[in-house]
This record gives sequence, C-alpha cells and structure tokens, in this order.
Amino acid sequence: MSASQRHATAGFTLFEVIVVMVITSLMGAVLTQGFGMILAARLSVTSAIENLQETVLSQNIPVDPLRGVLPDFKAGPGQFRGEPRFLSGQTLRPLLSAPGAPTRFTMTLDYETNGDTTVLIYEEPGRPKVALARWPGNTQSFKYRDITGTWEPSWPTKAGTSQTPWVIWIDAGPTLTPLMASVQGPHSRVTRLQDSPFGSAASPFAN
Repeated sequence: MSASQRHATAGFTLFEVIVVMVITSLMGAVLTQGFGMILAARLSVTSAIENLQETVLSQNIPVDPLRGVLPDFKAGPGQFRGEPRFLSGQTLRPLLSAPGAPTRFTMTLDYETNGDTTVLIYEEPGRPKVALARWPGNTQSFKYRDITGTWEPSWPTKAGTSQTPWVIWIDAGPTLTPLMASVQGPHSRVTRLQDSPFGSAASPFAN
C-alpha cells in the first residue's frame, strides 16, 4: 500500500468534517423550527378549546336549572313565580343538589353599586348562595314566554295559560348575548281535590 493510499484511509478530511457540520446545523435548525411551529399550533388549539369550553360553560350553567323547571300544585312551595329581577320554583336539574329530585331554587339579579355590575345569584334551601354570572350595568332582567310566543315581564301571567313558562330569557343587556332556556318538563300539573269546587282543606282526600 502506497503512502497516498494510507493517508486516504486514515480518516475524514477537514473539508468533509466542515460539510457534515454544516449539514447537521441546517438539519437541526429545520427540525427546531418545525417543532416550534408544531408546539405553537398545539398551544393555540389548546387555548382555543379552553376558551370555547369556558364560553359554553358560562352560557349553559346559569340556564341549566331553568331547563328542568317543574310545575307545582297551586299555592305550593315550589310553584314557579317570576319577576323582572327575581324568580323561584323547583327544578330537576339543581346545581348544588343531586339531579333528578325536585329541588326548590331561586335566582336573583343583584345590582352592586360600587362596581356598577349586576350579579346573577343562585340559591337552594340550606345551601350557600352562588354567583353564576356578572354583567356591567343595571339593565338585566328575566323575561318569560308562553306557548303563544308572547314575552311577559312576570309569571304567572294574567291569562294563566300554564303553570310554568315555555321559555325563560335572561336579558344580559343591549350589547351582550342573552341567555335563553327552553323549559323541557311539563308545564302544568294536575289540580288537587282541595283546589276543586268539591274539595276543601279539611277533606280527608285533600293533599
């Protein structure tokens, strides 16, 4: 073997080492940039999903008890009553108690003067009050619609078509998205014997 052949097989030349280093640097830069783009896209998608989940929850939690509103007997403790800034009744979809059992609840639009905000307060008997939403100003109100599509400021209506509204609307303000709930349960309940002309509270059949 000649001297030139021994030198050629001894190792890489300086030029070859430089070329390898340049190619490795380029590949590292490309991979780093690619991973950075993937990470940025992942963070963006995750943030969008979290914002969407927060929006969906903020729009659904306040109206969920309203979807499960149930009628009660005339003058019963759970009879639904609504005013522009307050409503009460019983629901199958309580926020603080086990779902499925009729639970009495109240909702109040409470105005805080120090912050010029209106807070939606939810409460069940024996449970602490919970703030479900907060809006600027003092223009918020509850509205109630019967089956004919007429919006009323209070319930029951003078016509007395049903014991509960068909739709309950939380008007959050002129520039904010309203929250609307369609009552999914029955809207009237069978009258008790004591409410009929043939019954009385003293009757053994009255309940």
